[in-house]
Amino acid sequence: MRFPLKLRLCCLWMLLLAALSGLSVTVARGQTPTAPVSDTTPAGTPTVAPPFPIQPPFPFAVGEKLTYEFSLSRFPLSGKLGELVLSVVSLDQAQPARAALVAQLKPEIGPCPLPSAGIAFHAQARTRGFLPALLRLDVRNEYLSVVESTDLGLLYNQRTLRERERQRLQMTCQARTDGKRVVLEQNGEGAVNTRTLPARGWTTDLQTFWYVLRTHPLTPGAVIPMVLTEDDRIYDLPVVVTPEVARIQTSAGTFRARKLELKAYESGFTRYKGSFLLWVSEDAARLPVRVQFKARGVTVTGELVGYTLLRPELRPERRR
Repeated sequence: MRFPLKLRLCCLWMLLLAALSGLSVTVARGQTPTAPVSDTTPAGTPTVAPPFPIQPPFPFAVGEKLTYEFSLSRFPLSGKLGELVLSVVSLDQAQPARAALVAQLKPEIGPCPLPSAGIAFHAQARTRGFLPALLRLDVRNEYLSVVESTDLGLLYNQRTLRERERQRLQMTCQARTDGKRVVLEQNGEGAVNTRTLPARGWTTDLQTFWYVLRTHPLTPGAVIPMVLTEDDRIYDLPVVVTPEVARIQTSAGTFRARKLELKAYESGFTRYKGSFLLWVSEDAARLPVRVQFKARGVTVTGELVGYTLLRPELRPERRR
């Protein structure tokens, strides 16, 4: 049962990881396709502007903390899979984790400088419960991403991935105006591998994807042209805002939520043909309250079980 683990708790944000097979993108019937995101300007320099307007104030702030619980169902097995905790932190709070990884990797070149006015996102994901124990899954991952404070474009990310006794360390620096990224990676006690890969001038990663998505209006019928960089590939990953609204009840409360559909299979992000759905609260905070991935007889569901919002005006209205 390696399939649940390859979903990375359903893509870090649901930690979805899959084999890659091209970037063919389809749009739901009856909807207008958006223009593809260009890698460069006519002059040949990287396009650093996001594919849609992104401007502060954002529907999140430093101090926000969201806790999700994931479950898996695949006959005859079902049960709790793990927990994911997402936090918005200041650059000062992010520095110790960055310094610790630099000390472990000991890069030959200094790590890329962080902006003076950026936003950092921290995440911890781990397996919990009887089902992971039965399947001998013990995953304890930690993530840190830093973005520009103006357009949320990715500048830096790092990952510490632990599965039982194995550990993988990764650090990536995005050179937005140069169209490249430098990836430092170490598996176990092996040597540090350094790679220089092509990059978009503006992109998200698996963690910042969900925060950027929250900045977009939830207009029914809209197709949000998201860009995602994961490992060696860059994806144009459309997100369709459906007309469907549901009453989602979790242990964190009851929310009126809009259903979104991620075109994960059509974009080549996952090789498993199925549905990847997200429900976002229809309020100022636009909280992702439920996510669900179905493919090959497996259903992975994540639900919001707790949240801390420091801005009172963003606090969702609890519905009975």
